[in-house]
Amino acid sequence: MDFRFTESEEAYRAEVRGWLDENIPEWWRSGHRDAREETEGDFERLRTWHQTLYDAGYLGGTWPVEYGGQGRTQVENALLQEELVRMHAPPTVNGLGIGLAGPAIIHHGTESQKRRFLRPMLRAEEIWCQGYSEPGAGSDLANVQTRAELQGDKYLVNGQKIWTSGAHRADWNFCLVRTDPDAPKHGGIGFLLIDMATKGVEVQPLVQINRNRGFSQVFYTDVEVPAENMVGKPTEGWRVANTVLGYERGAGTLSRSAGFEDRFSQLADLARETGANERPLERQQLAQFAIEIEILRLNGLRSLTALAKGEGHGPESSIAKVYYSELDQRMARAGNALTGAYGQLDRGTDRAVADGRWSQRELTSRGVSIFSGTNQIQRNIIAERVLGLPRR
Repeated sequence: MDFRFTESEEAYRAEVRGWLDENIPEWWRSGHRDAREETEGDFERLRTWHQTLYDAGYLGGTWPVEYGGQGRTQVENALLQEELVRMHAPPTVNGLGIGLAGPAIIHHGTESQKRRFLRPMLRAEEIWCQGYSEPGAGSDLANVQTRAELQGDKYLVNGQKIWTSGAHRADWNFCLVRTDPDAPKHGGIGFLLIDMATKGVEVQPLVQINRNRGFSQVFYTDVEVPAENMVGKPTEGWRVANTVLGYERGAGTLSRSAGFEDRFSQLADLARETGANERPLERQQLAQFAIEIEILRLNGLRSLTALAKGEGHGPESSIAKVYYSELDQRMARAGNALTGAYGQLDRGTDRAVADGRWSQRELTSRGVSIFSGTNQIQRNIIAERVLGLPRR
């Protein structure tokens, strides 16, 4: 198998790398590399960076040019995303919009929806959040109970969503709603775009174990939504949602392994600092992580090959989700263990090793096997749709 890229693809990689080297903001280089939109100041600086990237032509790589995208190939886009990670560029701020809502609208939306929403989404002029999980419908997503009743030319929405990332600063929400309570549960769902400023939408932030406030619960009370904001037919939401989930689970064909390589480098540095690299068990664990990261990279190349052939994201994306989430947890746990008793100290605490980075990572990693569909559900998908095992 030939893993080499073409001369033009490598030239594009070099172009991206050169631009990033000259344009990554000094405030980011000088010590704010852990900023993750938690404060308004962080968010606005990262939004400015996001818009700089867009204006330079480095966002929306594979999106159609007529909607603000670059019309590039899947391979070029993967190389772009990989270089953003390798060059330690600041993160962008509208990942749920660009990574999930955008593909749904491109694949299933009307021409009017594409022209209204895609360009402002790409430039982070409008921020998006995802309204999927509910208190009684997380792993069993098809059990959503938030209702959308058609009344003339609008829907009346009532219900609740939970674990809604970024809802506290989102302008729009792409939301799964029950449009037909009498239909089979997979067949009575719609994919609705809701303006978060609409009367009746209430956002309540949730404080996580790592003290971040990025998640919220959202309540909808008689929220009026124009019927034209339904993506696809009112009962096709499950099909649209699976388009989104395929992108969510299969995203990052090369950038994800690049991120793990960077984290492995930090883990190896920590092992040297603590002397753990001289102990056989820790050395073997580091070697195992290196092997697993290379497997992740090779599987990313396999997924990229499928995308380049136009095959799209299939149920195989569930394999990637289980693999990277559990690798992330093992590496975070190993890093925090190397800090010893200091691993109990939080960021900003005296004597916290690496400013508490590893303890934060271990806490944060617990949610990775839950979001995008729990790993138990992913294993069911793999068994039934990839391996063809019978359903019991």
